[in-house]
Amino acid sequence: MPLVGTNAILIAAGLLTTGALVVGVQFLPPLTQPDAGTFPEFQHYRPLDGQRGLLEAKDASGRTQVFDPAAYCREELPGVNCACFRQTAAQVLADRNPRAAGWRYANDWDLARSQAESACR
Repeated sequence: MPLVGTNAILIAAGLLTTGALVVGVQFLPPLTQPDAGTFPEFQHYRPLDGQRGLLEAKDASGRTQVFDPAAYCREELPGVNCACFRQTAAQVLADRNPRAAGWRYANDWDLARSQAESACR
């Protein structure tokens, strides 16, 4: 078999294999998608108007709960400036603009807590 024919067959096989891999990977779940059973109950947060530092947390079914990051800080995080924690956590939770369209952090509270805790020690 001539060298050109062998290379053409190898190139075609490589392209078909690559195409099959691309199509197959599209059907895999995203690596950052949590298991539905471990997904946080309250995922949508917004600051309460007129209530400094308080947040309203809402789940997918529409249930709401008022949440105070400063109270959490006082109870759970000794050695952290709770006023700073409240402000930083509220800012992170209120600003839910994804870096890339359609991408969100799996658990907004974990993100806010870790950023506020490290910034306010």
